[in-house]
Amino acid sequence: MKTIYNKIAYGILVVGALLTTSIILNSCADYLEGKTFLTSDDIMIDEYIEQKDTTMSEFLKLADKAGFRGMIHAYGTNTCFVPTNQAIKTYCVDHGISTMEDLSVEDLEKFMKFHIVRDTIKSSEFVDGRFPQATMLGKFLTTKTIQEGEDDPVIRVNRQANILQKDIRVANGIIHKIDYVLTPNQFTVGEMIEMLPENYSLFKSIMEEAGLIDTLTLNKADGQWYTAFLQSNEAFATVGVTNRETLIEKMKKAQPDYEDNEAELIDIYARYHIVNRLAYVTDLSLSSSEITLATNQVLTFKNSKDTLLINEYESLTEFEKGIPMNKTSDWTDYSCYNGVLVDVDGYVEPVKRGAEAIYWELTDQPEIKKLKEYRKPGQYVVFKPGELSELQFGGKNSPTITYSVVSAWDEKAQYVHGDFFEIPMRPTVIQWMEIKTPVLTEGVYNVWICWRRGGDNNKFKTTFMQEGREDQALPNVFDLGEYFSTSNTPEVNLNNGMKQYNAKQKISVFCSRNCGAIKVEYTGRHTLRMDALSGSSQAAWWDMIQFIPVDQDQLWPRFDSAGNAIYPMENDSLNLNCATIAPYDQLCVGDLSN
Repeated sequence: MKTIYNKIAYGILVVGALLTTSIILNSCADYLEGKTFLTSDDIMIDEYIEQKDTTMSEFLKLADKAGFRGMIHAYGTNTCFVPTNQAIKTYCVDHGISTMEDLSVEDLEKFMKFHIVRDTIKSSEFVDGRFPQATMLGKFLTTKTIQEGEDDPVIRVNRQANILQKDIRVANGIIHKIDYVLTPNQFTVGEMIEMLPENYSLFKSIMEEAGLIDTLTLNKADGQWYTAFLQSNEAFATVGVTNRETLIEKMKKAQPDYEDNEAELIDIYARYHIVNRLAYVTDLSLSSSEITLATNQVLTFKNSKDTLLINEYESLTEFEKGIPMNKTSDWTDYSCYNGVLVDVDGYVEPVKRGAEAIYWELTDQPEIKKLKEYRKPGQYVVFKPGELSELQFGGKNSPTITYSVVSAWDEKAQYVHGDFFEIPMRPTVIQWMEIKTPVLTEGVYNVWICWRRGGDNNKFKTTFMQEGREDQALPNVFDLGEYFSTSNTPEVNLNNGMKQYNAKQKISVFCSRNCGAIKVEYTGRHTLRMDALSGSSQAAWWDMIQFIPVDQDQLWPRFDSAGNAIYPMENDSLNLNCATIAPYDQLCVGDLSN
């Protein structure tokens, strides 16, 4: 069948001449003169199979019975995984049926929907993991590149079929020819956990004892999804856990509030490894944290090169290395009827931590840390809305945020590590901004924003947001045009909600103001939202956000240009301590002991 792109033909003009005036005829003739009109030989999915490759013809018979021929013949954007005739025959033999045409219309509809994605996706867009879009059945396919022996690598779909021929382009999409029929896993997350091999025996027994196997098996309603984070016996062994008893001893240290309640410890551990949503590795790589079934407990995620780390934690005084996701495991991204399994390459447990101060550089955004311009003197990069995954913003007049690095240090460029964000926070440009926080442990914190002042009357309000909890509006309205008082004592400034945060030289244009206190109800990454209230002048330059427990020192440490934490220095009459504060060749201005 030919598809006519331009429906005007000279013959139509002849008929039109009988119905129109000579003026119209002449104008149409003038329009056609010297032009070339083309028709297209592009063919649709079904036409390609009929005309170019009849080894997939059985698929069309099933499409006809399921009522899908019209869809795969019409214009649109489709990615169609088409099994060969031999693949369908093999599937029938494996499942003890004579022909798939004997299946009900309902079953054939599901078959067709599971083989079609309503988007055109080339093999170059595949990743080892879930497909970029769900199938028409609402479930995801997975793909993985497999190398077996000395043969050329193949792309395996859904752990069931290899792609024999990829990227067959047709007028209404792409065909990927496969060697077996694709079927969604009918086993639930709970059933698949029970079917795990023997080296997951301890994890299985813990999930059974906690009663979660039943939960993960029986809950099969539409939209009910679970993600299970598996722990193999080898993962347990990395911290000396070899059986239930040693797990209990480990959990007593992690959850001291329940050290006398073994049943509660088992329940917390089991629930901590289940998330109540569908999250493949691709989804987790884009997530900063996920709330688990354990009350007030979250898993956190951090990308480090090609590794996805779980629960990496860092404060000024403590660092806990993250546990890598086992992307090569047979059980990672394993689709189930009501969810997915992912395998963790180490021991993961919920830990009760006290509130700890976090001194965070706002420019530590994942996309920025990958740039060649990151912390390179004199460089800058402009970002539009949606280009930073953990700093969202919006407004009017094409708002942008600029990441910049100073060319050289001076008293008006005392940014930590020399880099900062230029943010035009005002109603006429950036009207709102949402920032994903670093990991905060449970507790009550003062929130300090550290910046170089800019503009006049550029005010905003701040809201702290935790998933599943009421938003907390911070009490202090923020004015980015405010100056820091260099004449007041630190104590007076603190009473006024201000402090010096940079260590080398005290100066009125570098400020730190307390937005107010927040209550972090569970450990994890949360959100700060800023909404512009007034102002119409220049941008300000943002450096740090500090989260300091209300019962801890708010004034110290300060920070130098190299990112070092600087604490009070006593008996410095010769000013020797100044040489330990970067930049080391510059004089200090201000009191280093107060």
